[in-house]
Amino acid sequence: MIDIFICSYLRQQFTRQTIDFLKKRTEYPYRLFLIDNGGNEEFMGDVNYYIKLEPNMGIHAAWNIALSLAESEYFITSDNDIYVSDLEPDWLTQLVKFMDDRPDYGAISLHPHVLIGAVGFDPKDSEDVKEVNMCGAVMRIMRTEVVRKAGGWDHIISEGRNHEESTICSRLQTAGYKTGRTVRLRAYHPFGKDQGGNWGYPESFTPEMQKHNPALKDYVKSFDNMEAYDPATWLPKK
Repeated sequence: MIDIFICSYLRQQFTRQTIDFLKKRTEYPYRLFLIDNGGNEEFMGDVNYYIKLEPNMGIHAAWNIALSLAESEYFITSDNDIYVSDLEPDWLTQLVKFMDDRPDYGAISLHPHVLIGAVGFDPKDSEDVKEVNMCGAVMRIMRTEVVRKAGGWDHIISEGRNHEESTICSRLQTAGYKTGRTVRLRAYHPFGKDQGGNWGYPESFTPEMQKHNPALKDYVKSFDNMEAYDPATWLPKK
């Protein structure tokens, strides 16, 4: 059984979809934890364990709590706006197999349906996992004891954009492990088109406050179109 931790802050509509897709599309046994930094109390009955943080303690604190609670050999950390794919074998079975087969990897995340400002992977690539310097919390699977020995998310490296990924991935790499992202295993990552491309947050919580580039608001709207993607694989429809 794999422990899955979702960290939530607002974006209730995305949290609902994330949990629903997870339940419908996961065959591998798991325990689901929701670490709530605010605004998602309504989902207490939809998870195995609900943890409320008051006040909002930030993503680093949430993942350190996850690390302290994880009991499985591998554990997963994810944002609350990640919709998993519908495959056979299921996405989690495949992730676990990747980790079993590749002891050189400390962390592997799913590939979001689009990567803003980064080069994506060709799904025809012969490899299943590509090494990258940083992999985000997109149903990211990690070796529990390795992450503990590496120091988890203690002492933030920086407070800029991608600070969470750079903290844990650099520590895993320093410990001698690779970090990677799947090639064909995709997840849909909505950008909140209905909220003006504001990543699903209320307009009062601006992209600047989220450390997103406000200039991307109009750009990302074009990708927030579920109808343009295969609902099973999240690959673009032909």
